[in-house]
Order: sequence, then C-alpha cells, then structure tokens
Amino acid sequence: MRPKRSAGDGTADKAAVKKAKVHSDLATSLSSLYKRCVPEVSDQHPREDQLLDAEERGELSQTVWPFLVEKHAKGGDHRQDILWFHGCHLLALLVSLHCREGTFPASTPLAFMTQQQSEEDNNDKETRTRNRAVLEDAVQTLVYHDQKGFRFQTTVIHLVLIANTCSDHALTVCNPGLILWKVMPERRRELEFKRYPMLQKKFAAIAKNDNNDKKKPFLVLLLSKIVHLLEGETDGHGKRLLHFYDALEEAEKDNDAKQNSNNMEVDQQEDDNNNDGNEPSTSVRIEKAASSDVWTFLHRSLELMIDLLSNHETRQYLVVYMDSMHFTVRCRLAVGNRNARFEPLRLAQQLLQRINRLMTLLPLETSVVVNTQMSLKSLSPTPVDIVSLHHRRATTLQKMCHRHYPHLKDVIYAGVGLLCNNHHNQRNNKNKNKNNNSIGAEGNAKYVRRVLGGLKEGQLDELLHRLRLVDSKTTEDVTEERNDAFLWAVLLEYLTIPPHPLEQLKSFPLYPTETVLWDHNLIPPTHLAMRQTGPVLSLPKLNKRFLSYQDYLLRNFELVRLESAYEIRSDLVDVIRRLRPVVRQSMDIDQGEDIVLKTEFRGWARMALELDDVVQIKRVDPPTLGNVLPAQVVAEFAIDLQPCGDSIRREWDQLAEFDNLFLVTVDASKMTGAAAPAMRDFYREQHQKPFSERDLDRRVPDEEDGTFPQRFGVAAVRGCMVLQVRDEQGNVLSDPSSKESPSGTKRIFRVALDPAQYVMDRKVGTELYAMMNLVVRRKGSENNFKSVLETIRGLMDGVASISRVMPSWLQMILLGLGDPTSASYKSSTVRSYARKTVGVAKPDAALDFGDTFLDEKHLREALATSSMKITVDDRDKLPGDAEASGGRKNYRIRFVEGANEIEATSYPFPSDCSGNPVRFTRPQVEAIRAGLSPGLSLVVGPPGTGKTDVAVQIIASLYHSFPAQRTVIITHSNAALNDIFQKVMSRGDINERYMVRLGSGERDLETSSTHDFSKPGRVAYSLHQRSKLLEQVQLLSESLGVSSQQDRGKDGSAAYTCETAEYFFFDHVQKRIQMFEKNLALTGEKEAPDLEVTGIFPFGAYNQVGENEKVTLSRARESFEKLNQMFAELAEYRPLELLHSQRRRVDYLIMKQARIVAMTCTHAAIARSHLIEIGFEYDNVVMEEAGQMSDIETFIPLLLQRGESDESSRSSAGVSRLKRVCLMGDHKQLPPVVKNTAFSKFSNLDQSLFSRLIRLDVPYVQLDKQGRARAEIASLYSWRYKNLGDLDHVQQSKEFQLVNSGFAHTFQIINVEDFEGKGESSPTAYFYQNVGEAEYAVALFQYMVLIGHSPEKITILTTYNGQKALIQDILAQRCGEGTPLAGIRPGAVSTVDKYQGQQNDFILLSLVRTHHVGHIRDIRRLVVAVSRSRLGLYVFCRQSLFAKCHELKRTLDQFTARPSKLQLVLGESHPTERTLNDKIPKDKLFEVEDVSHLGSMVHTMQEELINSQMEEAEVPTGQEGAADATTGE
Repeated sequence: MRPKRSAGDGTADKAAVKKAKVHSDLATSLSSLYKRCVPEVSDQHPREDQLLDAEERGELSQTVWPFLVEKHAKGGDHRQDILWFHGCHLLALLVSLHCREGTFPASTPLAFMTQQQSEEDNNDKETRTRNRAVLEDAVQTLVYHDQKGFRFQTTVIHLVLIANTCSDHALTVCNPGLILWKVMPERRRELEFKRYPMLQKKFAAIAKNDNNDKKKPFLVLLLSKIVHLLEGETDGHGKRLLHFYDALEEAEKDNDAKQNSNNMEVDQQEDDNNNDGNEPSTSVRIEKAASSDVWTFLHRSLELMIDLLSNHETRQYLVVYMDSMHFTVRCRLAVGNRNARFEPLRLAQQLLQRINRLMTLLPLETSVVVNTQMSLKSLSPTPVDIVSLHHRRATTLQKMCHRHYPHLKDVIYAGVGLLCNNHHNQRNNKNKNKNNNSIGAEGNAKYVRRVLGGLKEGQLDELLHRLRLVDSKTTEDVTEERNDAFLWAVLLEYLTIPPHPLEQLKSFPLYPTETVLWDHNLIPPTHLAMRQTGPVLSLPKLNKRFLSYQDYLLRNFELVRLESAYEIRSDLVDVIRRLRPVVRQSMDIDQGEDIVLKTEFRGWARMALELDDVVQIKRVDPPTLGNVLPAQVVAEFAIDLQPCGDSIRREWDQLAEFDNLFLVTVDASKMTGAAAPAMRDFYREQHQKPFSERDLDRRVPDEEDGTFPQRFGVAAVRGCMVLQVRDEQGNVLSDPSSKESPSGTKRIFRVALDPAQYVMDRKVGTELYAMMNLVVRRKGSENNFKSVLETIRGLMDGVASISRVMPSWLQMILLGLGDPTSASYKSSTVRSYARKTVGVAKPDAALDFGDTFLDEKHLREALATSSMKITVDDRDKLPGDAEASGGRKNYRIRFVEGANEIEATSYPFPSDCSGNPVRFTRPQVEAIRAGLSPGLSLVVGPPGTGKTDVAVQIIASLYHSFPAQRTVIITHSNAALNDIFQKVMSRGDINERYMVRLGSGERDLETSSTHDFSKPGRVAYSLHQRSKLLEQVQLLSESLGVSSQQDRGKDGSAAYTCETAEYFFFDHVQKRIQMFEKNLALTGEKEAPDLEVTGIFPFGAYNQVGENEKVTLSRARESFEKLNQMFAELAEYRPLELLHSQRRRVDYLIMKQARIVAMTCTHAAIARSHLIEIGFEYDNVVMEEAGQMSDIETFIPLLLQRGESDESSRSSAGVSRLKRVCLMGDHKQLPPVVKNTAFSKFSNLDQSLFSRLIRLDVPYVQLDKQGRARAEIASLYSWRYKNLGDLDHVQQSKEFQLVNSGFAHTFQIINVEDFEGKGESSPTAYFYQNVGEAEYAVALFQYMVLIGHSPEKITILTTYNGQKALIQDILAQRCGEGTPLAGIRPGAVSTVDKYQGQQNDFILLSLVRTHHVGHIRDIRRLVVAVSRSRLGLYVFCRQSLFAKCHELKRTLDQFTARPSKLQLVLGESHPTERTLNDKIPKDKLFEVEDVSHLGSMVHTMQEELINSQMEEAEVPTGQEGAADATTGE
C-alpha cells in the first residue's frame, strides 16, 4: 500500500513545484536574454545596445544572478549545462560593461549579489558565503572554458579582476597558493624551501592532493600566454598575433621638432609598403583592427597582474613564481627599453614597468615572511636594507666563482658595490671626468660583463644554474630561449640594486610640464571613447589594502600629482583659448632688418598676462649634503599691469610668498590652426556606439584634446613659486607686514623654479626659459597642490618615523592588514594599551561624559538594555520625582568589565554655561563613548542624524576630562569647520583663549568673541586679556597698599607686567592667603561655608566689601580661587612679553596654549612641515566629513607631530602621543570630488579612508534617528541604511504636521516632456541643459513666493553645471529688474554635489537628462539629492527614463505612486493651518498640465499682484506705511 501523505508533505510539494516554476521562468528569461545579447557567431561582438539596455534594467540582479544561485544550489554537474555557461557568460558581459570605464564605477560592481535581499540578509554570514561560492563557481567555469577567442578571454579576465578587487578576499583562481610552486623549476623551489622550511610540508600535502587535478593554475596559463604573445606567438597561419607597427624609438635629439599632427598614427611599419608614412596602408589598418582584441587582452592581463602584485594576499607566492620564470626579463627583452610611438605597445611597456616596480618594492627574500611575520619594519625596507641584500647576492656570486671559476680574479676580488650595479653610483659617476680611469666610470653593467668575460661557452648558463637563477631543464610552463642576451639580463636583474622609492619621488618635478599635461597615457581623457588605448590605463589604483606605507604614499603621490595636473591643464587651456594667440611679421633692425615672426595675443584673460621681459635665471644654489639636485633655482621676470582694471590689478598685487604661477611659451608661428578632432573618429576607432547621433558631430573638448598644444602653439609650460614681488621702486609687495602702496604698473617677480625640472632642462639647454612669454595664475583655493605633494614626499622621507608618530594599534589597520577590530576600544589590543598609557581612561575606570545627559531619566534611557543593571549615585531606580536630585547634573560612568553593569556618579553642573542642549539617542551616546575611549572610532551619520552634535560633545568632554591634552578638529570644508567651531563656542563652557582656527575660512566664522579666531586674532585676544588682568593686578596692589596710582604709566596703564605680577603673587597675595588660613585655624571655629571671616579676610578692599557687609568662608575661598586663576592665566601670557615677533607669538599659542586647534584637511597638508618644525603636539583627532576627504587627506592630519611620547610616559617605548582618532562621515553619500573620472573609476582616487575602513570591516557606530526631514521624505533614502528611523519631534512638531502651503503633496515627481520640441541639450560637450525643466523649476519658485513662502527657504538643485547656469539665467530674466519679483532669489541655486552637507525647507530638483540616466545613477548622488529637503521635495525629470533604472527603483517607486503631474491647492497661502490628515476639497485640487500651464498661472498671479499694488498706491498719504507693510515692497 502507498503510505498516506501528511498535510505537511502537500505543503512541501507545493513549495517545490513553486520553486521549480520560478527556476523554469528564470531559465526561460535567461535563455531569451542570451539570444538577444550574444550573436550565434562566436567571433562577432556581443550586441552592446542590448547589453546596455539589459544592464540598465537590472537583468543582472533580477535574472542572471538568481538563476546562477538556483542552479548552484541544485548541485550536480551543472558546469556541463549550456544554460549555466550562458548565465556565467552574461554575468561576465554585464559586469564588464558596468565597469567599462574602470574597476571602481559609481555603484558597487558586485551590488547585484545583494540587491534582491534585505539589509539583514546582506549581513548574514551564510548568505555571504553562498554568494561567494556561486561567484567562485562561475569564475572557474569561465576561466577553464574551451572558448578561446580573445574577446571572450578579455571579458573573463575583466570579471576576474573586478570580482577579486571588490570581494572581501581574493578569488581562488587569483590566489592558488603554494600550488603555483608546483610548476616552478625544481632547484628554485628547493631554494625557497631552504628559506621557508615550514612551507615544505605544506607543499607536499598540497601536491599530493592535487595529483588528480590535471588543470594547471589559471595564473600559470595566463602568465605563459602573456610572455608568448610578446615573444612572438603566431596563429595557425604562422603570423604573429601581436604585430608591432612601430619600431622602438631610437634616441633622436630633435625629435620634438620633427613631430607633427600625424604622429598619433602609426609611424613605422614592419612590412615594406610604398606610402609616405603619414597614413598606414589599407592592409595595415585591417591587420591593426584584427589585432586590437589581442592588445586589449594583453592590457587587461597585465592590469590583473598589477592588481595581484599589489595585494599581500595574492602576491606572496605569485611574485616568487614570476621571478622564477624571469617574467620581467623576458618581457623587457621582447618590448625593449625605449618608449614606442605606437600607443598599444607603449601602454604595454608602461604596464610592464609598473609590474617590475612592484616586484622590486619588497625584496623577494622577504616576500613570504611578510605574511607570516607581519611588522611595519619588514613592510618598509630602508635603502640600507636593500643595498645589504644585493651585496649578499654579490658575495654569493663571488663565492661561487671562487669555488668553480678561480680564474675570474676580477670578480672574486671586486667590490660588491661594483657588481651590484648601484643606480645611485651610476648617476654620480656620470658627473666624473671622462678621462678618469676608475672602474665605476665605465658603467657597472659593462663592468660586470667585462669581468665575467673569461667564462667559456656554456659556462654563463652553468653559473646561473649554480646560483639557482635558471634550471638545467625547463618545464612546460617555464620555457625561455637560452641566448646570451637573456642570460646576461637575468644576471644583471639579480645583481642590480633597484632605485629606492624615495629617490624616485625626489626626481619627480612637482610642477607638470607640457609633455605631462597632454600625455593621454598619464592624464587620460574623461570620456572612454577618446582613449586611444581603450579602457586600461597605466595608473596605480587605491585598493582596500596596501603593501607598505611606501607603497601607499607612492600611489597617492602619483595620482594626486596627475589629478592636479589635469586641473592645471583645464585652467591653462581656458586661458590660452581666451588670449587667442596670432602670429605677426615684424622687421628686426638688430638682425639686419630681417623679417621675424612674433606672437601676439588678440584676446584677454583675467588669470594671465604677457611677460614684459624675458625670464632670467638669477641663481642656482649648490645641492645640500646628501642631495644631488640644486638647493634652489631662482629666476626673475616682469609684467606690466597697465592694461588691467583696478580690480584685476589688486588681484595680481595680492600674490604673496609661496603662491604658485605657471610660465608658458606660446609660439603662434607653430600653430596648426586646425579644429579639434571630431568625436566620430574616436567612436569609430574604439568600436563604440555613441549615446546619440549628435555625439558624432561634436568636437573633442579643448580640455581633453591631446592636439591642443599643436593647434595653439604651446611649446613649453613650467611652474614656479613666488618668493618676492616688487614694484618699480623696489618696494616689496609680497610681505604681509608691508603697508606701502604699489608704485607704477610694473611688477618684478622673483620666483623659485623646480630644481628637478631645471636639471632636466639643463641637459638640453635652458634657452626655453628665455622664450617664455606668458604667466598664468590660478585661484588660491585650487592652487595648493604643491604643498600637498611636498607633504607626501616628506612623509616618504620619514616613513620610518610613522611607527613613532602613529600608535601601534593603528599602524596595520590603515594599510588594511591585520585584525580589523584590533583598533576598537573594545579590543584586547586597545584595552592593554589603555592600561599602560598615561592620559587615557583605564578599561575599568569611569569615563567623564560631562553634560551628555540632560537628566537621570535620559541617562537610563540611553544606556539601559533588558539585561543591563544601572546604578546612579548608588540608586538602582529613578526616583519617583525625576527632579528630586536637584536639577541638571554631569555624570561619570563606569562600565564594569566582565559584568553587565553600569555605575554612574553625578557631580554639579556648572551654572555659568548653557552646555549640551541635545537629548542624545542610544547610538549617539555609544558614539560619544567610543570617541572618549582610546582607539579608533568610526561614526556613520546618515542625513540629519546629528553627526556634528556628537562631534561637539566629544570635543567638549575631552576638553574637560583631560585638561593637559590637545584636540585637533579636521573637516573637509570651511563651512563645516565653522559650524563645529561655532557650536563648541556656543556651549559657553570652553575658554576661548584655548581655541584657535587655522586657515583662511575664519573670516566667515560668526561668534560673540571680541576678536577673531585666526592666529593674529588669537594673539590680539591674548594681549587684550593680559591688559585686563594686569589692570586687576594693579587694582589689587593698590588695595593692599603695595603700589599707588602714581606708579601707573603716563596713559594710566598698569605698572605690572606678567613677570612682576608673578612676583607680586608670591610675595603678597599668596602670603596673605596663607596667613588667612593660619588665623582661621587659630580661631578654633569649625569650618563651615557660612562661617563669618570678615575680620581676617585680607582682600576686603579689592572685593569692595562694605562696612556692614559680612564675608563668609565660602565667599573668601571663592575669592582666593579667582585670584589663583587670574595669576595662572597671566603666567600663560608671560611668553608673549618675551616674544616680540608676531610669528613667534602665533607659534607659541599653537604649540603651548591652544587646546582645541581646528583646520581643514587641505590646510593640514599645507601647514604640516611648519607644525612639526615648531614642535606641535596633540593627543586626539576628531574628523567630520571624513567620507568627503580623500584617503591621503585623512591620513596626513594623523601625522602632524614628531614621533615622541608624552613626558610622563617616555619610559613606555613605542607609545605614540596620539591616543584617540574619531572619524565621522557617511560613506553612502557622495565621495571626495575628483574632476577627471578616469582617476576615480579606474584608480579609485575618490576613495575615502573612512569608506575603506568600513569595507575592511572595522567596527563602526551608525546613528539611527534622523530629525531633519518629514518621515515620508526620509523614507526616500532611509532604505539605504540599517534601521534608520525618526526622532520623536519629526512626528510631534507642528511644522512637520502641517502641509506645504499650496501643494497637494509633500514630495512629487513632475514629469517634463520635450519643451518646444527639445529635451536635454549640450551646447558644448558634457555641458547638459534642459530648458523645459529649468523653466518649470523657476515658475514653481515664483508660484511659491507669490503665495507667501520665504525665498530663502527654497533651494533649486540640479545635477549638472550647465543646468545650474541656465536656471540662473532664467531667474535673472523672470525675477529681474522691472518684474513684480525683482531682486528675489532662492536661498541657493546649486548642483547636488556642491550642496552636500547643507539643507533647506524646500528643494526643487532638476535631473536634466532625457536620453540616458546620467550620473544620478550613482545611488550615493541620489541619496544626497533627496535628503537635502526638510519639508518639501519636487523633482523635475523625464519619469519614464528614470523609472526603469534599477538602481533608483526603491526611491522612484515611492515617487511613481503619486501623480506625475504637479498638483496644487488653489486659494491657499503660506502659512496655512491645514494638516497632513486633512482632505483637500475637490474644487481646490488643481493639476498642472505642463510648464506652459504653470507659466500662465504665475503670469496671472503676477498681474494680480501688480494690480493690488497699484490700488494700494492710491490710498491716502497717511496710510502709505500700512500699504507698504502689506505688500512687503
């Protein structure tokens, strides 16, 4: 009999049937998608338009990934299923398309793995493990698939690269481990096992288990493929797959003069054709197109190798294997050492050079030890370490020759420095006399070849075999051609001492030149179609982890240098274009009346002037000890301000010492005069489809055009720094203390040139400086790049001191190494640190929270949990009367270690300050606790959650808890810094003499202080306070009869100084206090606060005690305390009497007196060298806006002091002064601004240290209650954060309960169709505008103002600068002179990016685009856009376009649930009493059809306003005031 089935079985069957149905639907959808996107013919390109459409619709997260997850869960031999392969192939295609411009697009490349899951599921360990297993399975399927086309392989490698970069840990195919050594030459493997004996057993076990797996590691196959391609691998017809069209460049003296605009084409062909070399033949063009896929494959493969070598996890075994197969040697021999003209080959050379630098950054002998014995010292070998290592290699060579080749006497007895081919010695030897017979003068490489020249045929191979550099037999994967060139290259590679990274940095000119500025391989165009080498760039990347601090600083230096060069290029292009250079013929009488060509400028530019005289080199100082570059190169030039107006003259006269200028040579006679290239050519070259047909006819923007120098005759660009500016009479204008008015219009500039660049120029002749004819200045806020670069270079020079400056618990975390939780205050590492360090609360000690809690009830609410026991002043429960404890108090709280218990102790709240007004939530209190504790604390603050209030409370609590410590406040923007500073000041409990604000943004600071908070302002304040206190000392002295009025100065000032006041205190004041205490003891009275002590109180006259007035003991003691404080404060001002220069006084205040020092991250980089020079020290760092600071901008403020311990803890070796680092920001809002998207999307330069630490799983506190916006507006972005809710006042406050006057909805999308037949437009490339949306936004603004809304409460935002400019133009017309709303403007008109961190009641947002979603697709930008509003948000866009974008779906769904036409409430003015729950009468609800409809409404309302004003103007004279008050005019 068949057994009966239970009801549960039926339910299970239904679930199984439903699951099978879902899987079947997914399979059907995936099969259909694959047919649409991938042609049946394998050698055809995938259909990019279909892939783009699928990617925008979210097919990756909705179809492809769910199918792969379901298929993987079924198990079995699913890799043989063709649908599984189709899913994997689509995964690779769509991810590669999403990241076509770089590995770091705006949205996370692997977001598709979690988009269909809740926030809790995403954090679930089991779910993350499953997703990783599916990804690994898909990658394994693709890398070992038998489809061998280069397009397919390139896509697969791109997927591997992206997945490996974005995953928490390396993929298995990228990190095969010791199995790599299985295919390594046996003798080399034996050598490595001698170095690392612990690995031999591990290798034996792996090799045994791997015997059944015949597949070779993916990296072995890939490296072999790269080498074979470069060495000349052929196809089935015997033709090389990589055809080098350009012979490697020979050294040519006048190469630049011979170049022309056709040099960007192929200059030399291997096949002998009869064309003139300016255009490649048809056969070459066909061959070039055929091999472009091979080049792309090669570039992607090299990019992957660079990524793997940049990460400790994937590097340690790979670098040894690559060295064993002599990867860099073979590749260098294949591509040569000279730069190629052919762009793909030159890019390959640059990528190989980067690989070589990475392989030599850390010695091979320590590559594995680094991972097993990680320490900061082992990660940053010094030049001495590197030299010693290579000397040991040379010694090994000498011993080998002594044993086996005793006739090589020159080798055996040679100095090891000669054999090691030291780059430094080689450079120095170039300066020696050519007739010098020293061995070093002939070149170390030649020397090695000469002394080993006695080896017979075959003995060089034998010697390298004995050194274990080559094997006697080659494996299948490690094959090389054993010719002499290869063997010599291997030996020299083994002996050569690579240049130290610091030497490389010192040789880099800090100012960009014309060759750097217009080299698209170094500074790539922002648009992918304009990159001649495709998507791969020879740029470093900022990943999660770094090899060492040298590696970290090197990558940041290079990227910051190139990004600043990109901005400089844009400024120079703008200036030169405006100047409109032309060539003029003139007769030179001095040269025999010859006709000469001269450059003149027909245009005008605010930021540039023509030189009045040639640039003259005045002085070249000799190098300082230990350097090879000149100490300083000084030059002079002159300009004439006569053609400039007064305002521009003032701008030039304000140039001061240390400002940066650029000298330019524009030779109009060499101008081609051609137009910029057409975009059509670039799209065709890159086989890309443009967004629209209009893109084809556009010209490349001048800022991105590599031919701009030829078109405008730009011959040279050199940077310089201002040392001095003089006028015609020799008066120094650049001195800040100078008050002389400039004389005449001529200005002489003395400047410092870049020494490294000058040395390079001197080799070819310095005549180029005499040909300079233009000087260009830049805005001060954008011209600080040199200081930042010098700071990074300075950090490199002192990289060994990082271990002293930075606490041990932070060192490895910032590199992305070690345990990510080890820097948290809860970790055992930091708890142990706290027990040993002076100046931090011990783990079992109480933390002083000060006035964090408004009352005891607040304390219990913020700290209590279901199992937490809280005692406050020994009470377990809150008293029945919450105010019974006597009002507000401060609290110290002890978290009992090992027990779920909290002990709180109260102490009096000061009566003379307002203190903290915020009722902090539980996460905010936890953030404050983390900030007060030692260690690293991260605070994630979603919009409106009170990050700034938390920061202020941490700063104030640290100030009161640790009086001897200094806190540094860092922000990204001046506005945020001023906001924090003002809030700290408004508390009233921090003495302003201990606060200083560095940088130029202080002028916008609004406080009640009598003096500003700049450095000079603080000096003035201190001197003012000194005078006030000395006056009090004089009065006290006179009251005691010690001095009289006659002792005062002629102007009535006090006779005392701080020094004499101190003597007076000891001799008179302190003695009288001591006598008072003695007399009090003699009275025998019991001390009590109300005890009368009038008779023995010594300062009655000074305190103006009346005859019948009594002095109590408490009053006397208060008087003594005030006197002690007064003299203590005067003691702090005493050094100001000894320091007479303003600079020294400022330095003293910063170094000794200030306890709260605030600056922006940019100013920190500028001022670092000076702060270290004066001995600045600090204990705590609080950073706001950390999510908007770049990685290096956050790193530099941690290193503003020397590496020394506190005086009280010097016995604790290795203890840094820095104790607390608190970073506050939001990584889910916009990242740091990087203007060139190539640097952000390819190199990840817009990565913040804050977001990197969160990606590394460093613990953080997320604030979870917002109080900025209505709850329904907050829901538009709250889904991006875990458990983000609303504060009580959002529901209870009246302003949030009332509606937006005149509107039917608090937020709404207004669909805007084409206006007058046009949607988006771009007058110039990337300058997007939408007239319809701009008119609509301005019309709605007018409507709101006309019904009574305050214009200051309205902000108009847009996503593009072009639209911002258009809106401002329309506002100028609609609200211009002669209109009813003349002069009225919104609170702000800005872009979304610029408005981050700000807010307003109403936001009108224009999204502009109608063809493609654009960069609002970056979900971080969407979060910023929709979170700026408090009460109302109205979005103008093409709804059908944005609604289908899957990244925006969670937010757009809430918008699309409401009407897409603007709905207004007629007859309602502001303010209104209508609430959110009130129904709108149907006759009042009005729907606006389009912008014209709203425009006519506004026009009618304006006419009514004009008529009412005219009627009011006719009232009797006595009522005019009332009429004016009514109209507001």
